[in-house]
Amino acid sequence: MKKFTVALLYNLKQNAPHREGEPWDAWNELDSEKTVANIERALRAGGHEVIGMEGDVHLPQKLSHYHVDIAFNTCEGHFGVSREAQVPAILDALRIPYTGSGVMTLCLALDKPMAKRVLMHYGLPTPQFQTFITGEERLDPRLKFPLFVKPSREGSGIGISARSICRNARELRAQVQWCIETYHQPALVEEYIEGREFTVGMLGNLPWAIRPRPDGKPPEPIAALKAAKPKQIKTQVPETLRVFPPLEIDLSPCPPDQAGLYTSVIKSQMYDVPRYPCPAPISKRLWAQMEHLAARAFAALECTDFARIDFRLRPDTGEPTILEVNPLAGLQEGISDIVMAGEADGVSFTALINGILEAALQRYGMI
Repeated sequence: MKKFTVALLYNLKQNAPHREGEPWDAWNELDSEKTVANIERALRAGGHEVIGMEGDVHLPQKLSHYHVDIAFNTCEGHFGVSREAQVPAILDALRIPYTGSGVMTLCLALDKPMAKRVLMHYGLPTPQFQTFITGEERLDPRLKFPLFVKPSREGSGIGISARSICRNARELRAQVQWCIETYHQPALVEEYIEGREFTVGMLGNLPWAIRPRPDGKPPEPIAALKAAKPKQIKTQVPETLRVFPPLEIDLSPCPPDQAGLYTSVIKSQMYDVPRYPCPAPISKRLWAQMEHLAARAFAALECTDFARIDFRLRPDTGEPTILEVNPLAGLQEGISDIVMAGEADGVSFTALINGILEAALQRYGMI
């Protein structure tokens, strides 16, 4: 493959703009120096020249000093409802190609209620929910306890603890109010799915992202994928999208005070305590179901290059339901879920990083 000059863009934890009274896990999504160094090493192993820089408000000026062919974007952003989309918006304005999903997808996925509305539009299973803006809203009578509360625009388990599971109105009101006041954003309240937890990682693109039609509409196979029925599972995932085997997040070894949840504490401080079997010990039917649903969610939110879809199984029916779509999944070597799933499927960390880059290069017609 041709060699390229890559701008590696990141937001480091050590550069986070701390403010008084912020919650302890406010910047859990940001990268460590080690993560950035590992991604740079992988890109260099692919033969590319790499120029690293913080993706902040000074990014246009920094980029003007270099000729870069493409940006490898890992930026989570710092402020605002569009924070994950801010660096891609800058890159779009500067007409610099970049890896990962674009502005619309990142904005939608970061706002969990909006993402769930899109999933529901395409008939994809996701827990029923309600958004609380003031905390005083009347609870939707269709929602039955136990309910689950989390910030509507965070990832990496931020704001999630044992108190997130609410079994009565008093607990719900207290947790919703805490969530709104602590994270300064609406709270998402959804039905609590108590079953096993899984995640499915994907690498590559759907054909519409690689070869768009002149009229701008997606090709028919992709429109069909968004609305496909489970019986069509095997014929609906295009070869251009690699779906990794389902990875189970087995939280049974974790301390009881984590309540069987993938909490902020576990994700940031105890990531080596859960077990992560991959391929997960599940039936072929369930594996195919999750693969099918993951590809449909990828299509519904128009993700590009890579993404991760999180599931829980309904304990009564055993059916998978989509918790979240993450088009900017973490890329910590040996730690992040999509990295472990890739390795279980024979894709090393170096191959995954260069695979993301290659998917973007192909999407832009650069290779």
